[in-house]
Amino acid sequence: MVCKGKKEYEERHNGISIFGRSYTDKEIDASAQSIADVCFDSSESKRFADYMGSLSETGFSAIKNTPPNIKDWQVGEGFAEAYITAHFSCSFPWSHNRDLKNPNSSLSGADLVGFYQGKFLFGEVKTSTEGKYPPQVTSKKSDGLNTQLNKLCADHDLRSTLIQYLFHRQKNKDEYKSACKAYLESKNNFYIFGVLVRSVQPNVSDWGYLKKRLQIHDGEKVILVALYLPVNNGIKRLHARVLSKKVKP
Repeated sequence: MVCKGKKEYEERHNGISIFGRSYTDKEIDASAQSIADVCFDSSESKRFADYMGSLSETGFSAIKNTPPNIKDWQVGEGFAEAYITAHFSCSFPWSHNRDLKNPNSSLSGADLVGFYQGKFLFGEVKTSTEGKYPPQVTSKKSDGLNTQLNKLCADHDLRSTLIQYLFHRQKNKDEYKSACKAYLESKNNFYIFGVLVRSVQPNVSDWGYLKKRLQIHDGEKVILVALYLPVNNGIKRLHARVLSKKVKP
């Protein structure tokens, strides 16, 4: 399981819950396997490998189970998902890896689509090594965290698409049904997560831009989490540790 990290700050601002946690190299090592399992969809990759192995005598052994190569931002997304799964009891029934037709491509739509406290969860993740507070990934006009989270809060059509996406991929029908009922009772009955993965000194100023501009859909249903890795190439070191946990085909 991903370590909880050291509490750096925790506050409420205009109905937004804000958390900051920092990590040591030792905690990175202890968390790397859980993050790798998310990044490489380890359980399903093993299931596929076992299935192909059972058919090896029929000529299918040439199909290799090769986990995709990953970039820093994908490690950041894996870290974010593993963290909020472990420490907010969120659940994500479907790995983005299973939707990739080209292992070098990326998917459109929200980075995080799942469930939290019986309701739908939609979220975005940004990874940044920039020394500036707040980093530009929060404020970029087209695809910054502020723009993306505001869209998830306000755009009913976008959320409907994500809810339908999850319908075809959910594993727990009761969990999905409960979230649907809550959403149909009120279109504000969903949670938004915004996660920053950083390798700078922890500072709540990382959220300064969003504090001023994020227009939330409902109080206490928007949660912002910053995960701080060691300053000297912490993201690169996490990346290397996650790659070391990659299951060999």
